Amino acid sequence: KSFAHLSPTTRFRAALAAILALAFVLLSLAPPRESPPPEFRAPSATGVRLDVYFHPDCPHCHAAIAFLKSQAHVSYALHDVSAPEGRRRLDEAVSRLGVAREDVGVPLIVAGDRYLVGFDSPATTGRELLALAAGARPDARAPSGVDLPLVGHIDFARHSLPALAIMLGLADGFNPCAMWVLVYMISLIAGVQERGRILLRVGVFVGSSGVLYFLFMTAWLNAFLVIGYVRPLTILMALVAIGFGVDFLYEIVRTRGEVVCEVADAASRQKTMRKVRAAMSRPLSLDGLAAMVGLAFTVNSLEFACSAALPAVYTHVLASANLSTVAWLGYIALYVL
Repeated sequence: KSFAHLSPTTRFRAALAAILALAFVLLSLAPPRESPPPEFRAPSATGVRLDVYFHPDCPHCHAAIAFLKSQAHVSYALHDVSAPEGRRRLDEAVSRLGVAREDVGVPLIVAGDRYLVGFDSPATTGRELLALAAGARPDARAPSGVDLPLVGHIDFARHSLPALAIMLGLADGFNPCAMWVLVYMISLIAGVQERGRILLRVGVFVGSSGVLYFLFMTAWLNAFLVIGYVRPLTILMALVAIGFGVDFLYEIVRTRGEVVCEVADAASRQKTMRKVRAAMSRPLSLDGLAAMVGLAFTVNSLEFACSAALPAVYTHVLASANLSTVAWLGYIALYVL
């Protein structure tokens, strides 16, 4: 078939995929912002030297470095955290200063036992930075964020990982590929008189679904941790998130607010419905509970295929954060709940 004979939805998605693929190529081929060479200045009159931990892809870091270069009397040393040595120095500084892992960010500017996180502008953070170099202790964490058209200023410091977990988890929970199964299951158990029987079946299904989804997301996280920071991967994840978001908005407009699951066709849904009826009709035994676990696996496979972008983006954000294993798993558990 030619492109003109395709359905409007297929043409839209093909055009969107082409645009995103072109954006990925252009962004990947574009040279990353060069990491400034390590610079050491003689100690200032106060004897204070600033250790500046930065990332080459961080615009706030480059703004902070440019400001420091304009201050001839300030002594500082640069440490690139995208390099192993810089990362090691950052971990040592964070451990020594007792900075909470969720508060670690770049640029991180350290002077002895004092530190400053982030850089907004010379008029605001610049004053705190100069006070830090003069031996003073900064009063508060520097503001950070970005200005978006029609949206305004978004302060990243006010959007924490727990809030992100809750927002994306809620969005992922309203999944059309899993919602119809839950509705159908509720319709089957609505006539059951034994409340304990209902609670047990539903509890096994919901608990198994949570465990399986937790394992799915843990696999995503481990994959990103093994790969580490790779600039093309970060670009790809950002474009995937944009693509899924644009496609979702398109479906909302096209269906006038009625979102349907496109992963499973009518035959697959009928097959799943038969599995639901078979699992619900089994007696409360180990075999019956095992059937509920199998049903949960089937439903979550559909759900994960329908909204894989959301857990992938979230786990990529987690992998980029300087967290402990317990914190990583805790944030995934919060997302799943």
